[in-house]
Amino acid sequence: MPGIRIWRVLLFVVLAATCACTDTDNPEDAQERANDSVHVTVLAGANVITGTGQPALANTTIVVEGARISCVGTAEACPAPENSERLEFSGKWITPGLVDAHVHFSQTGWLDGRPDGVDATDIYPYEAVTADLKGNPLRFHRTYLCSGITAVYDVGGHQWTLALGEQAEDNPSAAHVRAVGPLVTHAGRDILHTNEYDTFLPMSNAEEGRDSVRKLKSWGSTAIKVWYLAPGEERRATLDEAIMAVGDEAHAQDLPLIVHATTLREAKVAIRAGASLLVHSIFAEDVDDEFIQLVVDNDVIYTPTIVVGPNWTRAVTSATLGTPNQADDPNGCIDPGTREKIANVAAVAPYLSDGQTDEDQARERLAGIEAQLDQAKRNLKRMYDAGATIVTGTDSGNPLTLHGPSIYSEMEAMQDAGVPAADVIVMSTRNGARAMDRMDDFGTLESGKIADLLVLNGDPSIDVANFREIEWVMRAGVMHAVSDLSYDTPE
Repeated sequence: MPGIRIWRVLLFVVLAATCACTDTDNPEDAQERANDSVHVTVLAGANVITGTGQPALANTTIVVEGARISCVGTAEACPAPENSERLEFSGKWITPGLVDAHVHFSQTGWLDGRPDGVDATDIYPYEAVTADLKGNPLRFHRTYLCSGITAVYDVGGHQWTLALGEQAEDNPSAAHVRAVGPLVTHAGRDILHTNEYDTFLPMSNAEEGRDSVRKLKSWGSTAIKVWYLAPGEERRATLDEAIMAVGDEAHAQDLPLIVHATTLREAKVAIRAGASLLVHSIFAEDVDDEFIQLVVDNDVIYTPTIVVGPNWTRAVTSATLGTPNQADDPNGCIDPGTREKIANVAAVAPYLSDGQTDEDQARERLAGIEAQLDQAKRNLKRMYDAGATIVTGTDSGNPLTLHGPSIYSEMEAMQDAGVPAADVIVMSTRNGARAMDRMDDFGTLESGKIADLLVLNGDPSIDVANFREIEWVMRAGVMHAVSDLSYDTPE
C-alpha cells in the first residue's frame, strides 16, 4: 500500500537520526536501540478542529508518538522532541478522521450487491459477488482512507464480516471496523441467502428471536441488529412481541440493540425494546413529539442516512433510462472496477421488473427525489433542535451509495438541513466513535487518542464541502498522501 511505503521512508529517517553511534558502540547494540525507537511526528502550524465541539485552535502543534497523540496545543506547550520528524501545515486545517457509522462490507455499491432490488444474478451471480467481497475487503479500506474515513461501523452483513475489526485494527492502511454480522429480522429475502453467506437470522416469533441473539453471541457479534420493516396488521402483535424478546435477550447477553426502522410506529417500538442506535431516519412521515421524547429520554443515537434512498432511485432509473452513472468522487478514490460497473447500466436493463421499465414513471421517481430529501432533512432538523445525539452514516454499499466518498454528500445534506457545519463535524467524528463504543481511542484530537486525522485545504467548520479537499490522511500515526491512495494518480 502507498501509506506503507511512506511509513518505511519515515522510519528510515528516524532510525538514521536516532543512531548517534560512537567508535566504541557495538553496531548491533546501536541497531537494537534504533529499532526500539518510537517514531515521533510533529504536525505544526495548522488550524486544528479537535472534534470536541470547541472552536478551532489556530497555529497549533500536534505531537504524535508512535500510533498515538501525545500533545495538542501551542508550540510552547508541545515542544518538539529531539529527533522528531516535523511536518509544516501552516494555513491548513486538521480534523479527526471521519467515522461512517453505517456501512456494509457485504454490499458492493451497485445493484449486484442487492439482487432483492434488481435480480441480475444471471450476469452477477450473487455467490460469486459475495465471495469476491469476502476475498478483497482492502479495496474498500483504501477507498475509505482516500476519502478521509478512518473508522466504519458495519451494521449488518455476512458472518465473515465479524473478523474485519481484528484484521484492520493494527493495520495503518485500513480503517477501524466494528461489525455486527447477520441481521435479525422477520423479513424474507431468500435471494440474499447462499450456503456460506447468510445475511439474516429469523425473528418470526419471540423464541426464534431469542435463539438468533444467542447464536450471534456465540459467533462473536458485538451488537444485535434488527431489520424491522413495518409488518402487516395481522402480524403486528406477534412481531412486536418478537422484537421485545430480542431486546430483552440482547440485554441479557450484554449486547447493544441497534435497529433499522424507517417508519414512525416501528421506530417507537424499537426504542421501547431497548434500541440504543437507530441506523436510519424516519423517511415517510414527520417525526412527532412522542418519538422525539423517546429518543432524547433514552439517549438513543439517531442516524439520518439522508442520501441512500434517493441514490437507490437514481440507480434503478439510470438503468431504465439508459443514463450511465458517474461516481461523485473528487479525489479518485473509487476503484476502476466499481466505476465501470456502475456506468454499465445497459447490462442491468434487461433484468428490470415490469414496474421498473416504464420511462415516464422513472422520470416521475427522479422528480420525487427532492421530496424524499426534504422529508429526511426536516426530521433531522427537528431531532437536532431537540438536542438528540446524531451520528453521520451513509448506508454505503447500497446502490450508488458508494463506500468512501458518499460521506461528502451525506454531510452536505445534513448541513443543508440546517445543522451548522461545526456540529456536522462532531456528528461525523466524536459521535461516530461513540456509536462504535470507541471514544477512548478516536473521534477527537486529544492526548492519548490514536492519531487518526485529516489535513484539509479549507475550513470545514464554515462549509463541510471542504472535506472534499483532503491532502493527507494519518491513520495510527502513519501519513498517507491522498494522491498516493487515489486511483487517478498514475502509477
